[in-house]
Amino acid sequence: MPLNNPYLTFFRSLPETFWRSPLLPLDNREMWSPDWLRLKAAVAGHFSWAVPTDEAIAAIRRHTSRFIEIGCGSGYWAWLMEKVGIQVLAFDVVAPAFSWHEVLPGDESEVLRHSDRTLFLCWPPWATDMAFKALSYYRGDRVIYVGEWMVGNADPQLFALLAADFEEVESVAIPQWLMRSDRLTIYRRRSSGGNA
Repeated sequence: MPLNNPYLTFFRSLPETFWRSPLLPLDNREMWSPDWLRLKAAVAGHFSWAVPTDEAIAAIRRHTSRFIEIGCGSGYWAWLMEKVGIQVLAFDVVAPAFSWHEVLPGDESEVLRHSDRTLFLCWPPWATDMAFKALSYYRGDRVIYVGEWMVGNADPQLFALLAADFEEVESVAIPQWLMRSDRLTIYRRRSSGGNA
């Protein structure tokens, strides 16, 4: 049975000019369109920067039953995941004006207390080290990342650490806003390979 997913319904109701076809190359026109950026920020503030689907939530459920999200915004992804039985702890340093799920006050250091949970990062803030710090502190084995690779969000340190210490085990396409190329990717920590 499909999830009740108001964000996906809203996104699909928009004119197709708001969507990116995977056949089109990326470009940076949105950097010169403040009205477009304000619209996306308003939508993201209410929902999320990334649009979840049933397939994305099902992939997460195949890999974890408990997760911790750092930088959860309104808690939209957390809300959907809890609906399918995943236990969620969602943290943000800024209390949202509106939330879909309980948003606890906290920063990346929260992962130190919850390494038994899968780490979930969705569109970490661009040009900040928040996601890198969260991943550096994390001692668990699974990471779920939603966003673009090396552009648009987080900083290069995050991607270098993911590439060095983790391997991709599953990737799921999600709907894309015009001029963006994000997806959901699930990673497993590489074994040390050393002798004990």
